Amino acid sequence: MKKPGKTISAFLLTLITASIASCSLAEESQNIEKPQSENNRDGYYLSIGAGYINLESPTFEKTDGVRVVFNGRYQWKGFFAEAAIDASRDKNLPALGYNFYNTDHWSLDAIFAVTGSDLRFKYNYYGEAKQISAQPPRGVGLRAQGSWGNTFVQAIALPYYHEEFRTDSAIEYASLWAGHRWQIKNWSLSGLVGAQYQSSGLLDHQWGVTENEADEFISAYQPSSGIDYTAQIDLTYPVTKNVLFQMYSRHMLYSDETLDSPMVKKIREYHKHPEQEREFGILLNYVF
Repeated sequence: MKKPGKTISAFLLTLITASIASCSLAEESQNIEKPQSENNRDGYYLSIGAGYINLESPTFEKTDGVRVVFNGRYQWKGFFAEAAIDASRDKNLPALGYNFYNTDHWSLDAIFAVTGSDLRFKYNYYGEAKQISAQPPRGVGLRAQGSWGNTFVQAIALPYYHEEFRTDSAIEYASLWAGHRWQIKNWSLSGLVGAQYQSSGLLDHQWGVTENEADEFISAYQPSSGIDYTAQIDLTYPVTKNVLFQMYSRHMLYSDETLDSPMVKKIREYHKHPEQEREFGILLNYVF
């Protein structure tokens, strides 16, 4: 019997491969000729904003107040760097990479991306201060992005990680996103849905507890692979040429493998955190 993690990762790898193949076939069938010395994605995008954000999560501290957000990308001759500290952070991973293939509808990137956050779980055990920590994992792989008018899709597959994160899965991290934008006079309404797969090695690094770390307060735990699901709706209005009003709502459903971690259970028990992640924001963004 095949393991679920292998089946899911193999399916996502096939999806990425199919996207890459469709790019090549579309290019050949349309006989598109593009200048070899130019890349149509070269340039930059930068948005900095501030406003009210309310975030409740099973894994993070509650946010309720004024916050600053950021979303930026710079590309030169195909080489790019990008990062986002806003509602799109799960889709727009902090990454370095090279954009090596483009058509009218598709682009392909080789990327080095950060797929997790810094973890510091601190607690007091019979008067002794203890901490379980983990650094953000980083992986190397491919990203395919497609767009047709106001509709887009994005798929990421990262099979290569440091050996401490590796498992027997074909892919350690993969994600699939789809979105659409509706224009209603000067208002833009956008919808986004996504799924993120993480191997047992990545989830164990983030939320696992070794026998050496375990005690009477935190039990040992080794998760299997899991998938998180995200849905977001976003409403924007251009106040001026560069100032954009934004209101959004975002919901994230964590995998059972994450929620079953003893660390997450303790966080939810002591801090009354919800099972699902909910985020709402009203912002003013300045777009350069």
